[in-house]
Amino acid sequence: METGKLVVGRVGDKSTVTRCFSKYPLKFIIPTKAGRSETDAVWIYTLTYGGGIVSGDCISVDLTVEDGCTAVLTTQASTKVYKSVALKCSEQMMEIQ
Repeated sequence: METGKLVVGRVGDKSTVTRCFSKYPLKFIIPTKAGRSETDAVWIYTLTYGGGIVSGDCISVDLTVEDGCTAVLTTQASTKVYKSVALKCSEQMMEIQ
């Protein structure tokens, strides 16, 4: 049921995504070029195909942020949840360590 797994670890002196896996209907975008910042943080955007959570979608994300690392997990916009069709429920779970 897992549709996404991310691990943020230290590479050199920076927080970096060291493991990234996703499958339909989930996708991750990790920009490699970000603006200047005083904070060492890796930015992770979650996206769903179809523009939101549709009837029957089951999304499960497991994110591990190792000691000394910083991550920002966000979306490009608010996540739409579409009306269920034929009693097909949708689910979204997230476990962050």
